[in-house]
Amino acid sequence: MKILTYRRNHEERAGLLIKGNVYDVAACSMFLEIGPLPSDLMDILTSAKLDLLRELEEAIREKGESGIDFPLHCWASLGEVRICPPVRKPSKIICLGRNYRDHIEEQGAKIPDAPLLFAKAPTAVIGHGDAILIPKGSTKVDFEGEFAFVVSKPVRNADSSSARDSILGYCCLNDVTEREIQFKEKQWFRSKSIDTFCPLGPWIVTEDDLGDPLSLAITTKVNSITMQASSTANLIFKPVDIVVFISRHITLLPGDIVSTGTPGGVGVFRDPQVFLEDGDIVEISIEGIGTLSNPVVAEA
Repeated sequence: MKILTYRRNHEERAGLLIKGNVYDVAACSMFLEIGPLPSDLMDILTSAKLDLLRELEEAIREKGESGIDFPLHCWASLGEVRICPPVRKPSKIICLGRNYRDHIEEQGAKIPDAPLLFAKAPTAVIGHGDAILIPKGSTKVDFEGEFAFVVSKPVRNADSSSARDSILGYCCLNDVTEREIQFKEKQWFRSKSIDTFCPLGPWIVTEDDLGDPLSLAITTKVNSITMQASSTANLIFKPVDIVVFISRHITLLPGDIVSTGTPGGVGVFRDPQVFLEDGDIVEISIEGIGTLSNPVVAEA
């Protein structure tokens, strides 16, 4: 499945992306008499209706192939809607540092013995097409393209099986970072939690649709110039292992975001250094998922 949140007629709603069209989850569940399903993805997860969502997707595909006409309020082409963050208000965003070998090498650092965790504030989340704002006085705002996943159910003390089962699907994330603050404060929360510093999306792709999540090409481009190019095969700690590690002490909740780290090529470690400027376009692409694109705007 490709699951997204979209805006149409000034309202945000959960949708399924199928063959270039967005199908409204709540409206289609009523039309096809499957459900009813809520109009918000978080409500679907917290009400444990994910199986019903899978059933709905199968029904939409089946009816579409049989030539049934869906009412206009049930669907729209992708180009007719505004793509929003798939999860607008996660309870937490947990990220990993130093989880790609090429990123560790460019820093001259050592491979960590365990996942190195930090957090981003949920208020930093923006969606595909939304602007990354450079704060007044900041000149060292950096990009970090990342492979992230969304949690589908509460999980604590997970083993490998329950950890895998708790992953709803995968998406792109940009771990935007204010490097001057980061290096000055020696801890990362404020530098990575500035408003708009967590572009997320464009949608969530479940593993049955994505295939092997550990063999995907990941790239970051700034103004169409490739800055990062790697593969999820280079991850040191894999998504299932990360869930097991986090849930040993922290309960993960439906809609929580976990980002698996960034590959080599970030701006601060380039020679010369490259930082984001007003007018830039940042594009993060992951094979099988799509492209998360965001303009950069200097805060007025």
